[in-house]
Amino acid sequence: MDGRQDLNDADYARIAAILTSRYPITLADPGASAVARLLAAADQLVLVAPASADASRAVAMTMEWLDGHGYAELCTNSIAVINGVSKRSMAHVEQAELVVRGRCRAIVRVPWDDHLAEPPAEQGIRELRPVPGTPVSGFGQLRPQVQHAYTALAGVLVAALATAGGAQRRA
Repeated sequence: MDGRQDLNDADYARIAAILTSRYPITLADPGASAVARLLAAADQLVLVAPASADASRAVAMTMEWLDGHGYAELCTNSIAVINGVSKRSMAHVEQAELVVRGRCRAIVRVPWDDHLAEPPAEQGIRELRPVPGTPVSGFGQLRPQVQHAYTALAGVLVAALATAGGAQRRA
């Protein structure tokens, strides 16, 4: 026994209530056992799939599960991110996009970047330790195409927040 206590539905609901009362946005990357519990509290969904042969099958299964379990609206308003796109993976990327096109709000391709693939031990300790007085960010180390993709993703997320905020103010 590892001493951990599993959270129940009420625990997840209580945590979601605390987070939403204190923070305007909360990002979660839950394990499989917590997905359904967190979806109940989610306003937005970002589905991330690697640019691989399994991408189309994975996103199809995920979207079917969401539709079949009462999350069709969340699925329709979701953002699909295909991560690690390269010339070599383009056929897989296009297959995955065919699956999600028309079933989600936006599709964002994030190109492969060697910097993201490096294990922290190989990136060097000086990159992991912030220099006093400077912002902590690795964004500038990414290739411009990758920066553009993440900026586009941020724009799609913020647009949805603005729309949701406007709808809440009108309600």
